Amino acid sequence: MPVRIVAEDFVANRSQRRAYARHDRLEARMLELKYHPEHYALYLRYQSHRHSGGGMDHDSREQYRHFLLQSNVRSSLVEFREEGRLRMVSIVDRLEDGLSSVYTFFEPQVAGAGLGTFNVVWQVELCRRLGLPYLYLGYWIAQSRKMAYKVNFQPLEGLIDGQWRRLPRDASPPEAV
Repeated sequence: MPVRIVAEDFVANRSQRRAYARHDRLEARMLELKYHPEHYALYLRYQSHRHSGGGMDHDSREQYRHFLLQSNVRSSLVEFREEGRLRMVSIVDRLEDGLSSVYTFFEPQVAGAGLGTFNVVWQVELCRRLGLPYLYLGYWIAQSRKMAYKVNFQPLEGLIDGQWRRLPRDASPPEAV
């Protein structure tokens, strides 16, 4: 199910506020959507740690470029650095009514860092600064451990029967017909 956060109504919970505060020294820089060897190296480390054996942990440069660096819409690459060290990269599409969080990868060696949580909150704040009402998070699959986190960002809306509807924190996707 496609989901989006209502940026204006979003209030970070305690855990999200802690993750955001933990990384308030990160410097974000918007870059053109193009290949950077340092980003690719971080991507491979992330994939090896987070998605080992899934196939993407051995992506070639060409596969990486095809997966993340080709876009038919207005896309940006955002890099996050701490004291000059690359910590995270996020690909974000600019839509008429919001931002779409395409993909984020981060330094897996920063244990318990909450970088992914920080990034979602940062993107919500970017939506607010740009006057955009929504942050689109892509698909939510409640049964997928790697996607279930999305329901923690409230208020969350899901596209159900062609209409955006608020989802409760304990939501489960509608049964497939």
